[in-house]
Amino acid sequence: MTNGPEISASEALERLFEAIRAEAAGNPAFARRLVNALGVTVTFKGTEAVTAADPIIAAARMDFAAFREMFDTFPEKDLKTLIKSFALATDAQVKAVATKPKKIGFIDLMWDGARRKLRERAGG
Repeated sequence: MTNGPEISASEALERLFEAIRAEAAGNPAFARRLVNALGVTVTFKGTEAVTAADPIIAAARMDFAAFREMFDTFPEKDLKTLIKSFALATDAQVKAVATKPKKIGFIDLMWDGARRKLRERAGG
């Protein structure tokens, strides 16, 4: 480019990556797409995890034990939010969870729903 001041390639890349970091921090859907593009398993924890986690992608990349371990860090309220957001179970199924703690049942519902969605996407 010939517009504006000249900067080094290193500085140009730093500006680019800072713009990407800022957008990812403010846009969980964008951050999720970036993480998905990496093709690696990422563990989500903390207060912002519910907006960044995708249980369908997690179920595609993890076995059940790793899936359960990851989502066991989430509060029940966030698990219910994920179930509803990704349409992994019906309201009746969520209300019928009787495990102690309920978190275990919610994770099971998420796994089953995510695996079902993956089968549907695969055409079977």
